Amino acid sequence: SLSSYISNQFKIRFELKTDGYVEKDGWYVDDIKIFYYTANSIELTSLTALIEGFYNGTSSVEDTVNIELRNISVPYELIDQTKIFLNSSGQGSGRFYNADNGIPYYIVLKHRNAIETWSTLPQTFIANNLTYDFTTGQNKAFGNNLKLVGTKWCIYGGDVNQDGFVNSIDVNQVFSDNVNGLSGYVNTDLNGDNLEEIEDLNIVFINNALGIQKISP
Repeated sequence: SLSSYISNQFKIRFELKTDGYVEKDGWYVDDIKIFYYTANSIELTSLTALIEGFYNGTSSVEDTVNIELRNISVPYELIDQTKIFLNSSGQGSGRFYNADNGIPYYIVLKHRNAIETWSTLPQTFIANNLTYDFTTGQNKAFGNNLKLVGTKWCIYGGDVNQDGFVNSIDVNQVFSDNVNGLSGYVNTDLNGDNLEEIEDLNIVFINNALGIQKISP
């Protein structure tokens, strides 16, 4: 541990070696000083969100989302953001370092192939903590922009190119990757099973027909 060296100046040398552990000439870094620094932060203690297609009515495919905190006044300036891992229940947590207690922020959720979704109302951190659940009602998203799957409200899927709309561009991308047999962690996989198949096409076709798009203040 380097904790015992806090505030002391000492030398560390990094050696460049080959795979065979034979020392070679290379770069060196000397005169490093270790400082102890505690960053002030507040925590989104519990965020719950489910992505259409990823959620089957019982559990969800695990994935990450980006959560932004935005000012409540035009032009809704970005204050801070963090990436959150959502487990099979759609729950996760994350920390912010540029936000403060007692100040309201819109919570904005962004997922790699779903519609950007805003909280209905600004939310406020109290004592460095905040919880928010998008799944408990359609009115948890600005403009009621959620889809009911079973008993849970989900983020609309199908915005493959992240332009705020589910449209023919997204349909064409999903169709093309389906025809080409693409697989793996790709944005056109709308149900998170790492395959391009009819289920992905159904999601993007339906949401295109419904005119699904981002709704924000």
